[in-house]
Amino acid sequence: MKAIIGLIKLVLVFGFMAIAFLLLINKTFIYEVYKDDEIMQGSGIPISRFMYYQGRSKDTATFITPLNASYLNTFKSDYLENLEECYGKYYYDDDNYITITNYNIVDNNYYRTVSIAFNRGNYCSDDYVLSDMWVYEYNNVSSYVDGDIPASSMTNLINAVYASTRVNEPIIDDSYESQVSLSVNCSNNDSNYTLTFSDFNSNQLLIVKNDGESEQFAVYEVANVVNYLNSLG
Repeated sequence: MKAIIGLIKLVLVFGFMAIAFLLLINKTFIYEVYKDDEIMQGSGIPISRFMYYQGRSKDTATFITPLNASYLNTFKSDYLENLEECYGKYYYDDDNYITITNYNIVDNNYYRTVSIAFNRGNYCSDDYVLSDMWVYEYNNVSSYVDGDIPASSMTNLINAVYASTRVNEPIIDDSYESQVSLSVNCSNNDSNYTLTFSDFNSNQLLIVKNDGESEQFAVYEVANVVNYLNSLG
């Protein structure tokens, strides 16, 4: 009997040692920064200790932690408040030359999941502002390929945008969640690009142009934009 108890204790000791080893070698668990050398140029994103790094999928790094949600949200706010904000939802980190596109904390009762999405570059710079020339490009030098909006409805949409007011410094309530997102694939000679139209708030339309290498953004005032976008599909 003593031998069995001794064996159980030995197994437990080795089990705890294995767990401790896994935590110590984790990329972030005992550290206060998350660094991705492929994307970031600076010192990395500041995070709390005891956040276990699960990995990065495309542009999103995911962590799990026993820390409470209130503490994590305070840590998040302290970090984002020191960054340049644009489009009401993007935050440019000039130390790392990345834009934080999403920072989400989910409470799973016994633990929290933290996901931080980011992309290289400054979405708040003029390079990412979509010029109104996108209308000319679509009408005169591009062709419709396919998409969520029929080619016949694109004329209606472009006329609505042309008659609307551009929002130069758009701000969105953090609690607002986009309800509709419609994409159209276009071809300009040998190059292709995508235009995505979504509600930015109840009366604003966000347009994103993606040419496969970068994205550019523009916001316009469009009344009852959700209903309007739904009418185009």
